[in-house]
Amino acid sequence: MSSPNHRATAAPAAWHGIGIPAGTLQAAAGAALVLAAWVMISTERSRAAASALVPGLLITTLYGADRFCFRAVLERAVLLIGIWALVAPWVLGFAANDNATWAHLAFGCMATVSAAAWLRRADA
Repeated sequence: MSSPNHRATAAPAAWHGIGIPAGTLQAAAGAALVLAAWVMISTERSRAAASALVPGLLITTLYGADRFCFRAVLERAVLLIGIWALVAPWVLGFAANDNATWAHLAFGCMATVSAAAWLRRADA
């Protein structure tokens, strides 16, 4: 028999609802930006490559840190980095490069949506 003070522990929030898909989406976005940077470097698109590499590494690092202990500030940082990836082609002037622009839009959107989902889940 268990004592009256014994309570069943709930599963971590990451296992409920949106957690697993949002986490997977966020990790994929970071990794995909890093891979896109590698492809862009090989095609001599250095500005676009750096613009994908830095956010990709930051998203991947923040995702890893966030899995150890959820912090809303980390998700807000991923949200801002995702927004940066969305606007970078126009701010940095490589929007004419369709492949780089679409990579930034797709993966920036993935990071932004996943961070927003985590933040929404944290507020619930």
